[in-house]
Amino acid sequence: MPAIAIVNLHGAAPNTAIGALSSHIAATRADVEIFDACDGKFPRPRRFDAYIITSGPGFPNAKAPWRVRVQAAVTQWSASKPVFAIGLGFELMAAAYGWPVRPMTEPREGVFPLTPTPAGWSDPFMKDLEQATPVLENRHWAVLPPPAAVRSAAVVLAYSSAGDVAVARFNKYAVGTIFHPEASLEGAASTILARFLMAATDAA
Repeated sequence: MPAIAIVNLHGAAPNTAIGALSSHIAATRADVEIFDACDGKFPRPRRFDAYIITSGPGFPNAKAPWRVRVQAAVTQWSASKPVFAIGLGFELMAAAYGWPVRPMTEPREGVFPLTPTPAGWSDPFMKDLEQATPVLENRHWAVLPPPAAVRSAAVVLAYSSAGDVAVARFNKYAVGTIFHPEASLEGAASTILARFLMAATDAA
């Protein structure tokens, strides 16, 4: 049976994301194991068929061991296994691949429209998303498009209504969203996560 690791960046903070993600994984009939990265618990390399890195209350520039370890692990895991990153996890993934991550002047909390790019509409994870698909954001940081030096290895799949990166693919295995696809909303945003899980479990 496929096994998927949830790398939890919430620590002890109350959240609904872990339960929602576990439900999505259960729908694929895969095993799930949760690791509290803030407490120093990380999955072993190559032990799992896919990895999901959650959002969390922390910051992508945190001077904490877990932040350094997550950024180092992202590129290791995604060298051979699918990795999906959400919110803070997406910011850390972007930084690990050399994309700029900057604090916002005002936090974004609420439901906002999404704007897919042409590359997004041709990506298998994004093909159901329409212009202005509503997504749930809760963040203080923005991921910016990659500098020219790394553009050939990565692509922006969608922009937020604030103009920063909402969805990106960093290589064959690494993809993520600044918003919360595990949230229950009208529209098709949750299909990004569902398609990731289906592809990961089918390939296992």
